[in-house]
This record gives sequence, C-alpha cells and structure tokens, in this order.
Amino acid sequence: MADRLVISYESRHFADVDWSKNADRWRANFYENGGKIFGKADITRVIPGVTPNPREALGQDPGLLDRIPRVVFAEDGALAPMVAELRPSLLLLLESVEVSAEWRGKGVGMRLAVEALRRLAVPGALAVCYPAPIHDHGPDEPCSYDSDDPEVRRPDEEAIERLRRAWEGRGFSLLAEGVYARRTEPC
Repeated sequence: MADRLVISYESRHFADVDWSKNADRWRANFYENGGKIFGKADITRVIPGVTPNPREALGQDPGLLDRIPRVVFAEDGALAPMVAELRPSLLLLLESVEVSAEWRGKGVGMRLAVEALRRLAVPGALAVCYPAPIHDHGPDEPCSYDSDDPEVRRPDEEAIERLRRAWEGRGFSLLAEGVYARRTEPC
C-alpha cells in the first residue's frame, strides 16, 4: 500500500442554469503519493429546502443515481418521511466509487469514499449510498438486481451482499430498497 493517499476535489458549476436542470456534483479523485490517479468517487450534494425539486432534477440529469432519488425524495421533491425524520442539513448522495484493478477488493475505495464524504459534510449531513457493483452501460439502462427466479443467484447478488456488509461496517444502515445512509459529521 502507498505511504500516502491523497484526495482532491472538483465541482462543476453552471453559471447560466439553476439546480432544477443540473445536479450539484462533486468528484473526489484518489491519488497514490500525490501522483498517479487510481480511483474516483462522484458525490451529488442536495440542501433540503433550498435545492429546487431534487427528484425532478435528478430525473433529468441522473448520472448513475437510479434508486437513491426515488427512495430519498417524494414526488414533489420533499424528503421522504423516513429521511425527513433524520432532519439532515445536507444530503451527500454517493453516485459511484471506482478504483483501479490493483486496489479492488481491498476496501480502499470504500474507505476513501467515506473520507471524501466526511470532507464535504457539514454538521447534520446525511451520506446516502446504494452498495452495488458498477456496470458499463448508459444512464438510461438502470441496473436491476432482482432475480426473477428465487432459485437463481446472480454473481452480482453475492457482490451486493458483501458490499452491503462492508458499508454496514462503516456505520451505514438500510433506509429502503437497498439504499443505505449514515449521519456524517465533518472532520
């Protein structure tokens, strides 16, 4: 393992468009010893009561967020009741985490993603994720991991179960439909 792992952040801001058209997305890049990039995490920020209808905005600009918006937000963009009870000041929706092949399966991507979420957090922030493998397909082709045949287990189902246990080990708990959340305080 490298002596030092570095996280850098970038954000895209649209000067001529409001949040109702484009999500407020951040990218955390992971570097070894400040040099070679070996992974990234994409995180969408939502400020409850300030961000215009995030469910609608994420419907227009979903990225890899498929399941999270419909679990976290009501149709009108308000927080779903189970999330509203938590009274988050900020939502950090973890869209994806990817690391290069030599780092996969070691928990490095997850640990760095949790750290990236903490660095973007404010007091009362809620980090939300959907632990599942990432597949190379377009945003209009959401993954479905529900097997039609209960006797058949796809390899993804086993990977999802391992990922969920790993995220639970980091303090995340199930909200609904495989979406997990954790109160994340800033560093």
